Amino acid sequence: MRRGLTIAACAACLSGLGGAASASAAQQPIEVKPGNPFYFLIKSIATGGVDVGQVVNGCRLAPFTNCAGGELSGQPLVGATVTNSGLRGLQARRANLSAATLAYSGVRGANLRRAKAPSIVTSFASLARADLHHAQLSLGALALTGARGIDLSRAALFIADLSGSNLRRAGLRRANLAGALAAGTDLRGADLRDADLTVTDLHRARLGGASLRGATYCNTIMPDGHVRHKRKRCPTPKVGPRKGEPLEIPPELPVYTLLKSYGRPPTPPGTRINGCVIEPSASCPDARLDGSHIRGAFLSYGHLPRADLRSAKLVFANLAFASLRGADLRGADLAGASGVRTRLEGANLGAVQMPFANLVGAKLDGADLTAVDAEQANLSGVDFTGANLREANLTSAALSGVELTGAELSGANLSNAVLSGATLGEPFPRGAVLCNTVMPDGSIANPQSSCP
Repeated sequence: MRRGLTIAACAACLSGLGGAASASAAQQPIEVKPGNPFYFLIKSIATGGVDVGQVVNGCRLAPFTNCAGGELSGQPLVGATVTNSGLRGLQARRANLSAATLAYSGVRGANLRRAKAPSIVTSFASLARADLHHAQLSLGALALTGARGIDLSRAALFIADLSGSNLRRAGLRRANLAGALAAGTDLRGADLRDADLTVTDLHRARLGGASLRGATYCNTIMPDGHVRHKRKRCPTPKVGPRKGEPLEIPPELPVYTLLKSYGRPPTPPGTRINGCVIEPSASCPDARLDGSHIRGAFLSYGHLPRADLRSAKLVFANLAFASLRGADLRGADLAGASGVRTRLEGANLGAVQMPFANLVGAKLDGADLTAVDAEQANLSGVDFTGANLREANLTSAALSGVELTGAELSGANLSNAVLSGATLGEPFPRGAVLCNTVMPDGSIANPQSSCP
């Protein structure tokens, strides 16, 4: 059984992987060229991924596996689901781990030098002292990862989410952190010499003893919230292969919204809307932001309880560690947004669009998520206790370690979702649709060759 992968691509040009409609038919296809961080990811996924339970070089690629010291160097491991697993000392140099999920796994001391792993999920995993020199980790969901002493020198972490991770004494020399989110990240003693920190969010990051000599700044959010080297526009670095045929992505695919917003400058910190200043640690209780266009807004650690964000455009916004308890987000667009440990208890997220969002560790107990579109989102460790998830689209979502006790799941689509280590509550599935769904014990519910 092959679990659904993270990004679908054009049928005519990339062998027809499916995806839910999320854009108007009147919109035009987007051409993705080499150098775009999505390019290699889409190309990799189009070639197909590994099956859950598939054995590669003696290593069974499945949740709760033990592959400590395994030899997987150079292997195509696209979309591998290896959650809650023992991978200490794994040898995976130059492996293709695009869209792989390693949440809650022990990967301490692993060798992933020059691995190609865009959109990898490592939430709650241990990567302490792992070697990821020159690895391709763009778009990665690396938030809340334990990675003390990791080697990320020369690694591409473009638009990666590192929020709240432990990167103490990490080697990040000449790393590309442009557009990366590192709010609340522990970078004490880290080597950031000559690193690219263009539009990097370092709000409340801990940088004591870190070396930043030669680092590049442009609209960089510093730990105290101020913007360093403020400019109208910063250069967008090219990531990945420079050669290859352009790919055409139609508006029917869930990745379309992200591609449409990619390369556009984020909402400048300090922007004022109806009396609310859009900036890190913003204090805007009861804010009136309905219908606002605040794409890429830096709102980490913000205080926005009961805010009116109906139909707001928050694509790529950073809401990490923010409080939005009781907020009204009905119909909002949160595609690709970060909500790491965001407080959303009792909030209304009815019909919210949040494909590819990273809400790892968020609090959504008692929230209304009726008909939410969270396809391919990283929801690892989220508390959904008593939440309303009727008709929710959770296709291919990463749901390892979630709490679903008392949640309403009637009509929710859990096809290809990963629920390893989750607490489901009884009875289950309570009307949810299961197809190739990875269950809490790692078994597959309703295995099929493909899901509708």
